[in-house]
Amino acid sequence: MSKTKWILLTVIGALVLGAVIGTVIYIRKTTVDIEITCDKEKIAVGTDETVTIRAVAKGRYDGREFELTPEIDNPLDTSKTGTYEITVKAKKYREEKTVTFAVNVVDEVPPVIELYTQPEYFTLPGRTYTEEGFSASDAYDGDITDRVVRDVSEDRIVYSVTDSSGNRTEAVREIIYSDPIAPEITVLGEQEITQERRYPYEDAGATAVDNYDGDITDRIVVSGSVDTTTIGDYVIEYSATDTFGNVGTANRIIHIIERSKPIGEEEEAKGKVIYLTFDDGPSGYTSKLLDVLDKYNVKATFFVCNNGLDWLIEEEYKRGHTVAVHGWTHDYKKLYSSVDGFYENFYKMQDRIYELTGERPTLLRFPGGSSNAVSRQYCKGIMTTLTKDVEEKGLHYFDWNVLAGDSEAQPISTEQVYKNVINGILYLKGKPAVVLQHDIKGFSVNAVEDIIKWGLENGYTFLPLDETSYGAHQRLNN
Repeated sequence: MSKTKWILLTVIGALVLGAVIGTVIYIRKTTVDIEITCDKEKIAVGTDETVTIRAVAKGRYDGREFELTPEIDNPLDTSKTGTYEITVKAKKYREEKTVTFAVNVVDEVPPVIELYTQPEYFTLPGRTYTEEGFSASDAYDGDITDRVVRDVSEDRIVYSVTDSSGNRTEAVREIIYSDPIAPEITVLGEQEITQERRYPYEDAGATAVDNYDGDITDRIVVSGSVDTTTIGDYVIEYSATDTFGNVGTANRIIHIIERSKPIGEEEEAKGKVIYLTFDDGPSGYTSKLLDVLDKYNVKATFFVCNNGLDWLIEEEYKRGHTVAVHGWTHDYKKLYSSVDGFYENFYKMQDRIYELTGERPTLLRFPGGSSNAVSRQYCKGIMTTLTKDVEEKGLHYFDWNVLAGDSEAQPISTEQVYKNVINGILYLKGKPAVVLQHDIKGFSVNAVEDIIKWGLENGYTFLPLDETSYGAHQRLNN
């Protein structure tokens, strides 16, 4: 082989070897490992949250890194729950890698239950709770109120609901058993009344209804009273308490005013008025008489004497009757021997009544009446003087025009007293009847209830006397 040929072969060999070596070196330098990663296996539904997928190629021999742009199939739909398979492909040089990731879009947020409440709502004890209302909503399912389950026990309700992803929520309502509402009281008739003095007051009453107990009218307690003898404003209060101690109240106001005209005037007399008057008491029979008068709400007039039963005089006044002067004594000689003697007797009794009642009476009845003749034995003309003089002093005397006949020494029957009074009233033919009885006579007191019954059944009104009443004055005999 020639030298030239050897040199040529050597050069060619070197070139070939260099090419081979260069190729080997290049291949080593460009050999990579591809890594593909996904940062989440689970993501919340309905959020803006995303998964991050990264592809990196690392030089196998020199450790260099190359950030790759992967190709991704089946992207996530975060608006719907489920398991999504994401296929990721990455390529570098001659290396290529495909990886599939499973990503779960999940709903882990429990639903919300809202319990509606009404202000001051309650359930009556022993009654069934009436639902105030509720709703349920879920971030993924929306309104799921129709899925709510109610578990009702005696004093609580447990509400539960489960969404489509199995998330469960509970809410508890405590049932409040109570009755804070007081009974409602209705005043019958007018709630405010204006009435002239001395006319009988009859209360129309009231009714009471409770939301738990129903009609409790029979539990009404009435307090307050009306003194028809005294001008003023009076309050009648009605109260009723239900089973739970709630108290309902209502009031009626009564204005007692002065009478516009005397009850004894003819046009008033057409109203058929009876004045029951009782002389010479009080006595052991007076208490029974007061109870009878109360039973029928009848007011009468008592011309009293000093009999030592002061508490009965107080009781007559407290119960709304007219307490008037008959005399400290019924001794005609002491009464009618002189004008001064009469007034001494009168004022002494008037003062005593004032001490007991706080009211100084101006009404009187002369013992024996203004027409008595017995006074002639002691002072001629004294009754003529006194009847005129008492009126000038602002006093008012009353006689009678119906006589019970109970003043005789020989007692008569209760039945006869009744007949005498009724016949006397009928004889007047509608004029005011001023009836004289004595509450120191038991047989006469026993007739009063039947007299009242007859009067009420026949349309009569019973009134106490006052300074404007019909005096039933008799003809003077001295």
